[in-house]
Amino acid sequence: MTESISRKELCGYLSLLRRQLAGQSLFPAPNVIFLNSRALYHHLAKQTCGGITVGEILQKIETCIPLAVTEESFSLFLSVCKEPKAERTRSFLESSKADFLLLIHQAAENEPQWCALTALCEKLRQRNLRT
Repeated sequence: MTESISRKELCGYLSLLRRQLAGQSLFPAPNVIFLNSRALYHHLAKQTCGGITVGEILQKIETCIPLAVTEESFSLFLSVCKEPKAERTRSFLESSKADFLLLIHQAAENEPQWCALTALCEKLRQRNLRT
């Protein structure tokens, strides 16, 4: 599990991601098409953002990224996958991070959506501090 981060660090990382993803195309060129969200994630994760990569930022805030699953549904997902457990978990987390980057991209220029997203991340950060 990653270290817990402060509210100030979380807000700083989210702001970096917002500036990186706001108002820009997620694709490097008009004729580039990613085959799946994993390919898009690998492209975005390597981009430099505030002196570190987007992937490193996501790793630091991993416990604050909202996932639309419950513990029960995640366990069910893992039980039916054919990949080894470690690969399944890594693959799922990468997919969740890719979805989160798309959510940031969509909310970055809409202040009410951005505030709701940051509030959700902060709520998750606080909950993880208690557990």
